[in-house]
Amino acid sequence: MEQMQQAQQEAKEVSVTPTQTVTPEPTEDPSDPVVQKKNLIAAIEKAVEDNNVKTMTADLRYAAEDGQIGTYEKEDVAAVLLHLKKNQDDYQAFVEKLQDESVTVGEEDGVPYLLLTDSNLRKMTGTEEPVETVEAEIVTPTPTPEGNGKKVAIDAGHQAHGNSEQEPIGPGASQTKAKVASGTTGRTTGVTEYQLNLDVSLKLRDELEARGYEVYMIRETNDVDISNAERAQLAAESGADILVRIHANGSDNTSVAGALTMAPSTANPYLSQELIAECQKLSQCIITTFCASTGANNQGVYQTDEMSGLNWCSIPATIVEMGYMTNPDEDTRMQTAEYQQQMVTGIADGIDQYFAS
Repeated sequence: MEQMQQAQQEAKEVSVTPTQTVTPEPTEDPSDPVVQKKNLIAAIEKAVEDNNVKTMTADLRYAAEDGQIGTYEKEDVAAVLLHLKKNQDDYQAFVEKLQDESVTVGEEDGVPYLLLTDSNLRKMTGTEEPVETVEAEIVTPTPTPEGNGKKVAIDAGHQAHGNSEQEPIGPGASQTKAKVASGTTGRTTGVTEYQLNLDVSLKLRDELEARGYEVYMIRETNDVDISNAERAQLAAESGADILVRIHANGSDNTSVAGALTMAPSTANPYLSQELIAECQKLSQCIITTFCASTGANNQGVYQTDEMSGLNWCSIPATIVEMGYMTNPDEDTRMQTAEYQQQMVTGIADGIDQYFAS
């Protein structure tokens, strides 16, 4: 009897429970221009965060005076991304401009993009114009009698404190790497790689200036925080003709010694074939003269597509691995003033040869 009464009570409770109707959330229409504009702005905000030149270039266009639709230059987009990432006020102002009703949604082959009215993306975002453009607007500079009209950017590899935050290894890449490391340390001397790189880079600057080059230094102190992608972009923005990145090597095998340069391979997905060829040419010139000057074992040009500092370049670039800090003899030798001058002379000779050929 108790069981029957309990069953009746449960049935009664079930019968009086109201049925709840769930109203589905309204879905956004992806073909709605308002929705498309919102999604495109979100994609551009993500592109700034990821330093993604490919996305930014694809999602932004401008209406030219002749009525044609124009595409922003990748060099300009790269400079703007770097500027917006470092200048929050300009970034917020840029996002607000994208939300303005004057910015509409266009479409090419079924793919939407934001159509802007301003063809100068740098000016629109407060990004400085390239050095050469500014100079051309004011006056065409005449090289001094000692000058040769060429400009070299020097990047002393690494820095005192690494930055393990990730960045794409190249424009539009899904693969990421740490922004920058602090480098290796001399097995015998205990000198850090970032200090050796800076010491040699400063001497290289003096040598190149004595030969008539204009020099742009990515860093002149160890207390910086500049990612490898940013270093490549800064070099291009400076108006330099080439970028030389100074590094030292390391190996688990302490008997390994010698010098090498690094260049992108012909399969590199981020650079044009013309730029790849120039990077390889620059690398070959420098390693040949470097080893001739120092007597170091020539390990040749190592081709790699995994180096952010090369993949983000828009000018010819090379990485110079001067020697192995894990080799006791080479580590000690690279700390002497005499050998450092030999290294500097060898690199400068290679730069001379590159521009002469």
